Amino acid sequence: MSRPVCTATIGDDDTVMVVIDGVERQCDSMPEAITYLADTAKDLGRPLKVTAIDPSSPTNPESFLIVDVDGSVVEDSSVRVKRPSRRGTPHAAQSGASGYSDTPGAGNVAVDVTTADEIPLAEQVTVEESARNEPALAAAETELASLPAAAQAAAAACAAVQVESDDPRMRLRPEIPAEKALTPAREGWRGWSNAAFKTHLAPTGAEQANRDRRSRIQRPLDSHRTVAVVQLKGGATKTTVAYHLAATYGRIRGGNILAGEFNENQGTLGERALAGSHDRTTLDLIRNLGSVTRRTSDLVRYVRPQGDDRIHVLASPPEGADRRRVDGNSVKAAHDVLLSLYSLILLDTGNSAQASTWRAAVDVADSLVFVAQNKADDCRLLEATVEGVKAEGHGDKLARSILVVTNTAQPNAERLAWLKEYGKTIGLAAIAVVPFDRSLQEGMAFNYDILNPATRHAYESATADLTDQL
Repeated sequence: MSRPVCTATIGDDDTVMVVIDGVERQCDSMPEAITYLADTAKDLGRPLKVTAIDPSSPTNPESFLIVDVDGSVVEDSSVRVKRPSRRGTPHAAQSGASGYSDTPGAGNVAVDVTTADEIPLAEQVTVEESARNEPALAAAETELASLPAAAQAAAAACAAVQVESDDPRMRLRPEIPAEKALTPAREGWRGWSNAAFKTHLAPTGAEQANRDRRSRIQRPLDSHRTVAVVQLKGGATKTTVAYHLAATYGRIRGGNILAGEFNENQGTLGERALAGSHDRTTLDLIRNLGSVTRRTSDLVRYVRPQGDDRIHVLASPPEGADRRRVDGNSVKAAHDVLLSLYSLILLDTGNSAQASTWRAAVDVADSLVFVAQNKADDCRLLEATVEGVKAEGHGDKLARSILVVTNTAQPNAERLAWLKEYGKTIGLAAIAVVPFDRSLQEGMAFNYDILNPATRHAYESATADLTDQL
């Protein structure tokens, strides 16, 4: 079965170059390559040995497989992967390739003939450094021996202190761990191959980009953070964006995350989110701030858990409720309590830059999320929103804020280009574009699980961009 010699080299774009006894065949995917190899096995009337090569894998670029006539693939257990020896030294390598000593009287005792190329780089460096340092160490020992006994004792004490200070337990903070090594693919056919045959195929560029995005979302923060979602136009997707940014944090980052409404008019967050076991709102929380301690158990009566999204929602009071107590001062007081209990708060704001609630939300926010649909009136009021933020003295927050544009069913390419250019012109940190998604239209209840994959991807990108600014 050693002939024909078959290799399958995997490209970064998941294409596969199959070479059978020097004859190349480009395949668009691994399933296509396996089909081609299975057809070759049929022609031979027996299974076919294949070496799968993944140049992007830093640890195990080769995997040895057997493809049967029916297209099934198993690991070739007859091939033993040679691993570098860790016992060899450059001195042993000089004894000869035969593995026996040429020294008279040595009795031809077998020695390890590991060459320098087989020694891991870290060990090679250690050996080389030791060789270079030997003369200096010998000179230091000679000088120390010539010192009086008292001086030698002092030098020994200093060395002991130095060793003790190198003890990790004596450090004020542990060293920051190095970035995790590239782990094998877990998605697609590469992930399937790794799970089924214990191969170590590297992730595709798309999978690695997804991992990087999730790592950015999970990045540790120095303190609790608040984000205000702003746009002076009603129906401009503020509530939708606020909820789905929070839900993305909840699903990927975890922790105590709140999406709340603090505005002068009735919002729709409470209507579109999951219902709770109560109908209490922001107004009820404000009325009872005097009895609410900084314990999560006290907030159970006011917030609504959102299932698999792993966030809480705090809804605004219904239309017709007594809103006299919902003002800027009460918003800041409520936020002060909430901030001690939630690591991330996303505030859905109102439509008036003159309202004290709007000004308070912008004031307490560490970063802002400007939103706009791909519509002409959204563009005009986006400019007005930015001017309102500047008028409140928060123009410096633009540099750590983002813009989320939601496309319509028939997006205008020129308008979208204008929105992106405008975001760059005013100095926003990032601009994210969310595609049209029918499940988010017409006031439907939020359901993260039925979002289009492109919509999820866009919200993950927006959330990662936002986290970079926090």
